[in-house]
Amino acid sequence: MISGYVITFHTHYEALVCMRSLEKSEAAQNGAIAVKLIPVPRELSSACGTAVKVTIKDGGIFGAENFTNIERDEVFTFDAAGKYTAVGK
Repeated sequence: MISGYVITFHTHYEALVCMRSLEKSEAAQNGAIAVKLIPVPRELSSACGTAVKVTIKDGGIFGAENFTNIERDEVFTFDAAGKYTAVGK
């Protein structure tokens, strides 16, 4: 089961815009997700080195389809063990 998503970007600006957009989302307002700006994990690569981590809280439902309107490099899922899996661009 996935614990959340890590989204990488081409620029720092895109990461900030994404974070602010997700923070205003209904899922974040309801407490279903937590959104955080992080350095890109070593296992992943990114042009700008900044990523957005979306952690799904217990019982929360949030899918990769929520990222379709966001300028990004790649989307990865992560599980409780910290394993990353690419979902796509």
